[in-house]
Amino acid sequence: LFITTILFSCSQLSTDTTETYDAATTFNEELAIPDFTISTIRDSTDFSSKSIPKEGILLIKYFSTDCDNCQEEAERYFSKKDSLQNIKTMWISGDWSELKLIKEFTEKYKLEQLNAIAIGKETNNFLVSHFEFTGVPFAAVYHDNQLIKEYKGAMDFSELIALNNGKILPDRVDPLLPQE
Repeated sequence: LFITTILFSCSQLSTDTTETYDAATTFNEELAIPDFTISTIRDSTDFSSKSIPKEGILLIKYFSTDCDNCQEEAERYFSKKDSLQNIKTMWISGDWSELKLIKEFTEKYKLEQLNAIAIGKETNNFLVSHFEFTGVPFAAVYHDNQLIKEYKGAMDFSELIALNNGKILPDRVDPLLPQE
């Protein structure tokens, strides 16, 4: 009887213990979309991150209009837009960019067709210091208002497409661990 009990207990331990993602029980304020404001290309009015819908997938893309890699990524994103249709986007440049140049970049790469919530520039470069990135392109991906992935450099489109399709949910970023 003792051996049967032990074997039964061990078999229970070997069952699948994979945790499912539950935003309601695992919400971490440190991983929430930070409060920031951008000047939009549409009419130079301010857009606050507080206006971003908190449900779903959001890609915050930080770029520079004269960055070759940023131009290539914008072109690739547009070419894959049908596979990324569930991802809301924000396209943001730093205070070094003129709104006129951002508007030209937007038109050339058709950013407004990429489920864009807002396109513009920061005037205080808050996001640069918040995410501690030192160059562009940079992207942060959120799911239900929780940071799950950062791309310092090129984005992995296969990951984004899989995320768009609900096939994977990358591990969320741990704010206590140093980032790569």
